[in-house]
Amino acid sequence: MPSYRMESKNPYKREKCEIIIREVVDDMLSSFVYANSDASQVCNNISEEIKSRVKTLGFDRYKLVCIVTIGEKYFQSFTSTVKFLWDTEKDGYANYVYDTPNFFAIATLYALYYD
Repeated sequence: MPSYRMESKNPYKREKCEIIIREVVDDMLSSFVYANSDASQVCNNISEEIKSRVKTLGFDRYKLVCIVTIGEKYFQSFTSTVKFLWDTEKDGYANYVYDTPNFFAIATLYALYYD
């Protein structure tokens, strides 16, 4: 009898991640005033904080990828597309959109199962 497991003991739970993403983004952007020079660092900080908090949930056998975008609303359009192959039974994602009159932010966390 093999001693290895093929399934995660603690599989990814989207709802828990959505709560974390919303809390982190709301907290870190509540006093943010858009400045192009600051947006990149703020994106990095938000992304790292989301990954750090999600890791405490202990989803085993998952790699996390977090993408945060902040854009100024200045009469321009914005389009984003993501395409990839994944296991619909095990992989997952969660996202949150933060919207103000002056800027928007999109935070997306991908949880990719690995053996």
